[in-house]
Amino acid sequence: MKRKSDDLHGTNFEFLKRAFPDLIESIEDGFFGDEPSKGPFVRKTIKFLDGTYMTVFELIETRTGKKKKYQYDWEYQRGKLWKWHNEPHDQKQHQTATEPDHMHHKPVGIHEERRYPNFGHHDLYTIMETIFMLREIEKQKEADKSQ
Repeated sequence: MKRKSDDLHGTNFEFLKRAFPDLIESIEDGFFGDEPSKGPFVRKTIKFLDGTYMTVFELIETRTGKKKKYQYDWEYQRGKLWKWHNEPHDQKQHQTATEPDHMHHKPVGIHEERRYPNFGHHDLYTIMETIFMLREIEKQKEADKSQ
C-alpha cells in the first residue's frame, strides 16, 4: 500500500509549533543555524522541550506548495536517531514495501541501521503526534515506577 505521490504539502511551521506547545521548544531556520532555507529547499531544526532535536528537510514545488522530498531525522538520545525519508533506493535489497517512503533506525543490540516500511508517517504533524505519545508513555512508566 503506497501513498499517492502528489498528496503531500509543505509544513506550516508556525502552526506546528502552536499545535504542540507541550513538545516543541523552538523551530529555527537551517540546520543548527547553518544552511538556511532557500527557495524550494526548506531546512529547519526543531528543538524539543526534553532536549532532543529533529533536523527537517523538505523540497517544495513552489508553484503548488506540494512536497516532493522529505527527510526528518530525530535524535531522541545522543547518537540514537529515528529517520523518516522518501528518497528511492535503486538497489532491491534496500527497498521497502512502501518505497520510496521508509524509516531508518538502528535497533538495540544491532550494529547497522535498518530500513523499515513507512505506511503513514509522511508529514511532521503525524510524526509529532507519535513523538508526543511516546514521551507521554515514557512519563507514565516513570510515574508508575515511583509508586
